[in-house]
Amino acid sequence: MLLIKVAGNFHQELGCDFILVIDTEGLKAPEMAKLEDSYQHDNELATLVTGLNDITIVNMAMENATEMKDVLQIVVHAFLRMEKIGKKNNCQFVHQNVSDVSAHEQNMRDRKHLLEQLNEMTKVAANMEKKCKEMNFSDIMDYDLEKHNWYIPALWHGLSPMAPVNLGYSQKVYELKKYLFEFLKDCSQERTPKDIPQFLEWVRSLWNAVKHENFIFSFRNSLVDEAYNQLSVKYAEWEWGFRKEIPFWVSEKETFIQNQPPDKLDPNLSIRLKSEAQEKLRQEAEKILNHLQQYFESGAANLHLIEKYKEDFRRSANSLRNELESYSFSKWQEAIHIKKGQHKTDSVLSEYKRKIEEKVDGLLNHCRKSNCKLNNDELEKELENMWRETLSELSLIPLQRRNIFEDVEFQLRRDLADRGSAVWKMLRDAKSLCAYKTQNFKMKKEYLDLKVFRGYTLSISGVKEFLTQECWHKTEALAKSLIEECNSYTDGKVNGKADYDETYCRELF
Repeated sequence: MLLIKVAGNFHQELGCDFILVIDTEGLKAPEMAKLEDSYQHDNELATLVTGLNDITIVNMAMENATEMKDVLQIVVHAFLRMEKIGKKNNCQFVHQNVSDVSAHEQNMRDRKHLLEQLNEMTKVAANMEKKCKEMNFSDIMDYDLEKHNWYIPALWHGLSPMAPVNLGYSQKVYELKKYLFEFLKDCSQERTPKDIPQFLEWVRSLWNAVKHENFIFSFRNSLVDEAYNQLSVKYAEWEWGFRKEIPFWVSEKETFIQNQPPDKLDPNLSIRLKSEAQEKLRQEAEKILNHLQQYFESGAANLHLIEKYKEDFRRSANSLRNELESYSFSKWQEAIHIKKGQHKTDSVLSEYKRKIEEKVDGLLNHCRKSNCKLNNDELEKELENMWRETLSELSLIPLQRRNIFEDVEFQLRRDLADRGSAVWKMLRDAKSLCAYKTQNFKMKKEYLDLKVFRGYTLSISGVKEFLTQECWHKTEALAKSLIEECNSYTDGKVNGKADYDETYCRELF
């Protein structure tokens, strides 16, 4: 970053004391391309710098034009995800090393093609982010096809160092510089330049938003992101099918174990159950891998762009299998342990019942022999002492208590991890689930996205009010039906005989 002091006679015209120039220093550099996370580095940096600027100059050399378009798409997508970015930046494209700057028609065709591509990518990003209206690149960035493109020839005539300097280069650079100062003059009338503390606060808040958008920055462009997102939705369905199937199978085995006599709870039962579990898990994991293969053979849009992620999903399926294998083994081993414990408890109860009966008989015999009559208080005291002594001889192991609030909160935060910085801020500021009391749902204006009506001219009086009221009632009815469904589900689990399981949280979400 370079702080350039504005000469005294320009203070009034530009409305500022300094101009801050920020250079990204080697965006899309060939040496960076070999690194695994180079997309992420370039996309984060470009989004941060674009967000800080009033004017963004995009250097479109012939050798990096495609990569720069990819970066711009991600910047646009990131701005869509980061709520209330705060301003609309001006975007200037500088096309370097153009051999014939007078080829206006060819350049115009190229500019139109570039804008079409950027518009298409903006629409894809807006669709993915569920924006209600159709959006173009100019909705995100201030860009004029005619005014905001500059064609600059090479600096040298021929090969340096002996080649002469190209005068056309200096002339075009001067024209660009002149235009930028004119633009800054116009800017100073529309908005007040930031002072240093305001700029620092803007850097802090923007970087806070950028660093929690990791998901979007890791892709080359919005088409890759959309294709990956569609596959992720499908994979989540397959994964959930697998996760639901295994607890159901485990529940059947727990019932089977509960019905076994003590002599059948031997090591052979564990070996047989382990073998059955492994076979079941293999079949279910195989289903996911088959679904994945069929999806890549289905001819869906832009699958070739995410071919390299195929192995990641395979690994994820195998990791899920290992996770559920550990879960199922622990569950049926716990069921065997509980059943053995029940048999042991039955024998302990029988033994202590016999002991208590013996002690009661002994107490009665003692009273008869000593020819003493105990009143009710004395009798109750004797029985209390006897009961305390009996319990002290038992080795009681209490059940482990599960913190369900913590578990639900952990699952919820994980579920919302990739929903963008606006959601992240809400989660960051949220208190523990225990701190929230159950309250009746009340409909509020901020729950409705009324921007959808802004794009239409409603000539009939009251149409907008009618549509808003209808939307209000439908949203309220939907929220209440979901609340009733969730309450019904949790009541069923609470009143059931089964112990708590983390799959209940996933099913609820």
